[in-house]
Amino acid sequence: MSDAVAASLVLEADLRNVGRARAMLCDAMSRSGAEHLVDSATVALSEMVTNAFVHVGGAVHVHVWATADAVRVEVEDGSTDMPAKRHYAATAGTGRGLQLMDDLADRWGAVERPVGKTVWFEIGDVGGRFDKRWEGADAAKDGVIGGARCISSMTLRHVPMLMHVAWQEHAATLLREYLLHVIGEDDSILERHAHASSAMNLLHDQLPAPVLSEEVGALMANAVEPKVTADEVVLRIPAQSVAHFKTLDELLRSAIAEARAGLFLSPPTQPEIDEMRQWMCSEVARQAGGDTTATPWVARTDVRATLSDQAALTVTYSEFANVDESLLATDEASIIVAASRSALDLLGYERADELLGRRVIVVVPARFHQAHIAGTTLHATNGRDNLVGVPITVPMVRADGSEVSVHIEVRAERLNDDQRVFVARFRPA
Repeated sequence: MSDAVAASLVLEADLRNVGRARAMLCDAMSRSGAEHLVDSATVALSEMVTNAFVHVGGAVHVHVWATADAVRVEVEDGSTDMPAKRHYAATAGTGRGLQLMDDLADRWGAVERPVGKTVWFEIGDVGGRFDKRWEGADAAKDGVIGGARCISSMTLRHVPMLMHVAWQEHAATLLREYLLHVIGEDDSILERHAHASSAMNLLHDQLPAPVLSEEVGALMANAVEPKVTADEVVLRIPAQSVAHFKTLDELLRSAIAEARAGLFLSPPTQPEIDEMRQWMCSEVARQAGGDTTATPWVARTDVRATLSDQAALTVTYSEFANVDESLLATDEASIIVAASRSALDLLGYERADELLGRRVIVVVPARFHQAHIAGTTLHATNGRDNLVGVPITVPMVRADGSEVSVHIEVRAERLNDDQRVFVARFRPA
C-alpha cells in the first residue's frame, strides 16, 4: 500500500454530504495521479453514497485507496440489506443503480459484516494490492447482527404475486418522489425512507414472483388465477424491522395523497394495490404482536362502483361513443369514459350510464383481475405496454355475468395536449 493514497470520511445521512464524498475521492485520485479515472469513479461513488443515505438512513464510512492506475472505494453502512438487482422496466424512474455499477466499475460487490455491510468497487488495475479490510471478518449469522437479533416467522396467505411485483416498482417510485418532495422540510425523512425501503426489501426477497413469458399467448395463458397467487408464504422478519412496516404504510399513505392532489408525476395507485399494502403491513404488525392467525388476502373494492361523474364523461368523450364499431374508451385511471352502442349491445347493457364512470375491470373476468391490476399499475408507473397495440383474443364479462370471447386491440390515443385515452376496439371471436 506504499504507492497508494488513502483517505477516509464519516458522513451523516444528508444528501448534501454526497458532495463531500466526491471531493475527498477527487483529491485522493488527483494526488495519486489517477485523474483519468475520476469521472467514472465519482459517479459510482455518488450512486453508492446516495443509495446508502436513501435506503439505510444512518451514517456511512467512506474509504478510498488510489494509485496512478487504479482506485478502490468502500462504503460501510449499518444495514444488513444487501444490494439486489430489481427487474424494473427500462422506463422506470428507479431501480437502475446496480446496472450503473456494472457499467462504471471493473469490479464491485458487497459483503455482510458483523454490524452492517460494506459495498465496494474497483476501477483500473488493482491487482490485489489494496487491503480489503473486511476479508476474514465473521459474517453475520441469523439472530446475531451487532448484538441479539430476534427473527420472527409470520405467515401471509393467498398472496397476490403479480400485484406484489407491480406494487414494488410503483411504491419505490412513489417513495422516491415523496422523499424529494419533503426533504427540505422533514429532517427525519431520510431515516424514515430508509426504514420503509428496508421493509420493502424484506418483502421483495421473500415473496415469490411468477415467471411470465414476454410472448403474448404464453403471457395470457399463465397470468391467470390460481397461477399468480401463492397459497401461503412464511416471512422471517427481524424484530427491529417490524416497526419499519408501519413507517412504510404511513409514508405511502402520504405519498398517495400527494399523488392524488396532482403533485407527483407518478399516478396514485389502483385501489386493490393500496389495499394489498395495508394488508401486508397490518399482517406483520398483528402477528408480531402475538396474534398469529393469518388473515388471507381478499380484495374488498367493489369493481362495479361508479368513480367518475357520468354527465361530464358523456360530453367530453362523446366522439368515441358515436361510432358504429364496438368500442370502449378508458382514461389513464382505467375508468370507462365512453361506450359505443355496438359495445353496449354486445356486452348486454341497455344504457351507457351502466358502464360510464366505472373501472374497466368490470368487464374483465375475475381470474384475470390480478393481471389487469398489475398491468395497468406498471403501465402507469413506467409505460410498460406488453399488450397495448397487440391484437389478442380474450373473454369479456357481460352485464348478466356471462362471458363473450372477443378479438380486441387497445391503443392509446391523444384527446388533447393534456389528455389521452385508451381505446379498445373489439368484435366477437
